[in-house]
Amino acid sequence: MFDEISRSIDEFGNSLLGALNNVQNAFGRELSVAKPIKENVLQMIGNTPLIRLNQIGSHIPNVEIYLKAEFCNPTGSVKDRTALSMVLAAERRGELKPGGYIFQAGYNTTAISLAWIAAVRQYKFKVYLAPDTEQEKIKELKTYGASVEVVQLAKGNWDDSLLETARAAKEKDKNAVILNEFKDMANTNAHFLFTGPEIWRDLAGNVDAFVAGGGSGGTLSGVGRFLKSKKPSLRVIMGVSKNSRFIRKMVQGDSSIRLPESFDPKVTDQYIGVDREEALRYQSELYQKEGVFAGLTTGTTLASAIHYAESLPTREDQKTPSYKIVVLSPDRL
Repeated sequence: MFDEISRSIDEFGNSLLGALNNVQNAFGRELSVAKPIKENVLQMIGNTPLIRLNQIGSHIPNVEIYLKAEFCNPTGSVKDRTALSMVLAAERRGELKPGGYIFQAGYNTTAISLAWIAAVRQYKFKVYLAPDTEQEKIKELKTYGASVEVVQLAKGNWDDSLLETARAAKEKDKNAVILNEFKDMANTNAHFLFTGPEIWRDLAGNVDAFVAGGGSGGTLSGVGRFLKSKKPSLRVIMGVSKNSRFIRKMVQGDSSIRLPESFDPKVTDQYIGVDREEALRYQSELYQKEGVFAGLTTGTTLASAIHYAESLPTREDQKTPSYKIVVLSPDRL
């Protein structure tokens, strides 16, 4: 009798193990996409999540708003993608060799990303700063391993003079490169090749509008170009401050303004400008209502997305598929 019971238990156990193995085999292929083991820290760049907003925008019928959470990148910024793409492109062109220098003119979020990536890939990184640069920003750059030189210049000519200083340094060191996200198409291409496809993949193609800020224009142009190649009816909206150079150039027609080469105006369907107070309010609401801590740029872009959503024809019919808007959240600060 005990032999029969023992045999039955063994048979049940074996069948259970077999079933578990089948489940593991079935799901293992899908789970492997996550690649939890990284060969190096740079592989943590990208594949940022989409976060659905449940409170903000809930007053708009049949509209869903998602944040593309770029603050989940290692330094807390979408610029990790831009910086890595520019560094790799410079390596492929043979302009950046082992032990070489990367120069940057002026402080911005990209400088932080470049300083970090330079440290990982064993390059030297130097940034030239204007005299009025905040000490906290200088300290932050040094924390990431950057060499900092404050250049004494006449007020009003800082941008051009800083770039000229970097160029002069590059002439003295042939194994050096100046990386400029405003001119480098590796910036735009990074978002066409990766950020856009991630959004398309994660929403299974069910995306109707994409909203992003200005800056270099590379993120909006790259993502927008990819999404429109998949769905021509998709709308691309730039959400920026009311005094942004993009608003002054593209909306107000100021011909004296030059826009970044990394920006493709043909991709953008609409420009929405918001004031600082509104951006601050949405930045605050994002934390208070959704538990998401993000920067003022996200507040600006989100406010623009709400304006756009409110302008859509009323979609009361619940049988109609919800209108999905993706808002790029570029950084944590």
